[in-house]
Amino acid sequence: MGTESSSSIWPNEGMVQGVASKSTLGCLSRMLTESIHTDVTINTTDGVLKAHKSVLAACSPVFESMFIHDLKEKESSTIDIGDMCVESCSALLGFVYGTIRQEQFWKHRLALLAAANKYGLGEVKACCEESLLEDISSGNVLERLHVAWLYQLERLKKGCLAYLFVFGKIYDVRDEISGFFHHADRELTLEMFQEVLSVWKPI
Repeated sequence: MGTESSSSIWPNEGMVQGVASKSTLGCLSRMLTESIHTDVTINTTDGVLKAHKSVLAACSPVFESMFIHDLKEKESSTIDIGDMCVESCSALLGFVYGTIRQEQFWKHRLALLAAANKYGLGEVKACCEESLLEDISSGNVLERLHVAWLYQLERLKKGCLAYLFVFGKIYDVRDEISGFFHHADRELTLEMFQEVLSVWKPI
């Protein structure tokens, strides 16, 4: 006697997780955009934003520490972010709450990278590094190299060095390179010279 394959009337696990994730993002989006039960004020250089301690603490060990220990942020329910404008900080909150748009991310990615490094936002930092790798050019490679060194972004640093030396674009920035070496960290300068030696082939 043959056996009939049974089929469940319930959606599969992947579908359930997808629906649940979409629903959660929708709720988080409403919490942010409609200021539903916000309990912390963020002061930026040119404006004020509202957020939720629990959400910030869940995504950042630095924010979590602020609200756990007896610091001024816990007592006043206020965070002073004096190195971000309200537009950049809004983009940061958009990333945390899942509402950020692609063009918003690209516009503020350097500010987001600095904030991610400062507040321990690993996923934000990784996304910024990946994004900065995508459009390296002669016009920005030295700046990107400095950013990579400053925030310890190994993949971005290697990408910039490869662009300059493996692909021979160092000649495109010869007018700017002396000024870069003048201000660059000694270890970074040494690493650049080592890269030159690794690709240099005597005739």
